[in-house]
Amino acid sequence: MIAPRVRMALAALFFLYVLVMRTSDVANTFLMLGEQTRDWTIALGGWRDLPLTGPPSTAGGRGLGPVYYWILWLGRHLVGPFMQNLPHAGGIVVALLQSAADTWLLVVLWRRLPIALALSVSLLVASAPFDVGLSAVIWNPPVAAALAKMAIALALSLGAEPPRWRIVVTAAVAWFAVQAHSTAIFVAGPVLAVLVAMPLAHRQWRRSFEVAATVAAVVLVLQIPLAVAQFRAPGTSLAPTRLIESIARAPAVNPIRSYGVVVDVTGGLLFRSMGTWTFQVSTLIAGLIVLARWRHDLPLLAVSVGAIVAATALFATWTSPYDSYWFLPLTSSMALTHALALAAVPWPMVLRGIGVALLAVVILWQPSRIAESKTSFKYPEYRAMRLASQTLAAEAPVLRDIRVTFAVHPTMDKYFMYRILGGRIASDAPMTAHIQPDGQVTLGPAR
Repeated sequence: MIAPRVRMALAALFFLYVLVMRTSDVANTFLMLGEQTRDWTIALGGWRDLPLTGPPSTAGGRGLGPVYYWILWLGRHLVGPFMQNLPHAGGIVVALLQSAADTWLLVVLWRRLPIALALSVSLLVASAPFDVGLSAVIWNPPVAAALAKMAIALALSLGAEPPRWRIVVTAAVAWFAVQAHSTAIFVAGPVLAVLVAMPLAHRQWRRSFEVAATVAAVVLVLQIPLAVAQFRAPGTSLAPTRLIESIARAPAVNPIRSYGVVVDVTGGLLFRSMGTWTFQVSTLIAGLIVLARWRHDLPLLAVSVGAIVAATALFATWTSPYDSYWFLPLTSSMALTHALALAAVPWPMVLRGIGVALLAVVILWQPSRIAESKTSFKYPEYRAMRLASQTLAAEAPVLRDIRVTFAVHPTMDKYFMYRILGGRIASDAPMTAHIQPDGQVTLGPAR
């Protein structure tokens, strides 16, 4: 038995580790492209100017609610002043949210699993190279993934007869995840369903009806901003239209193909260096073991096997290409399914040994996973633009133009950080700045 103080210390160390892992060198490699500039501009504005919907979606329309912008705006006020309100502060906000979610899930899991096994599965999810690379980027998919992890933690903490406030909080966080990115419905759907199913399983018909009404009320209240936005701009597409059209016009239902894609893409996110592996067999076996061993624990089934089943069902009619980040909210459920299958071992000593061995493997694997995470979602040119903007804002607060002497992404706004720092572009200014690859600047007469 591990003392509570030791557990608190482990949780604090875990949080610090995954936060540092995610934010390492973010001030020099932050991904500042068009979407990040758009969203950070909104976060820099006043609360009255916040959108009532989410950002534009690759699945068509816009996000189902504004929680992503609320979180980003609040984080800008909490973190931004320490970073001169520069865009990489937004990346730190997202990383803080992800790290807090991972730590919360860890604390909940070690109440149900041996601590070594709980640590290993939590560290495996938190150090997934794709997740680490994306989790310090101003973008809504990692925010949705963090909220989905929080919903899982809340669902696993419900107890046999949760009080009304727990139901409200769990439903709200689950739906917030969907507002952040619609693919979080893989996790949120089973969580909302299990809130109603738990009293049904005990034939508590009246309580089940009350819980269903509570969940529906929570979702409806959280959708008020979307309704207001629709009222202000009637006819605007505010739903994942591509997904809806795919379901409506589906030529056939193919759950077997859908299952293969769902588990392989999700497994690839967890084990990116093992991209040639397939996960259909291992996930099927693990899922069957979990269903047999924890058949009476509905919340546990919902956030593990239930999430995989939900994703499979939703994509059973999908015929278009997949974007891998859609399955980011599902990685925790897939890892949890395999961990629970291991936890079904009936011999405590053997189970503890498995947990310790798995934890050792995951710890030894950390350097290569971290190195792999640095190969994507990084923008080294950010350092030069940041240093140059800081110098120019201090030495030349008004410029005719800024010119960059090296290749940058076409969606990067070269004036963005300069203006955040107080600089101003004026057509009658006498000087033009040139930014060098190392961040040095030269000033010359405007031409």
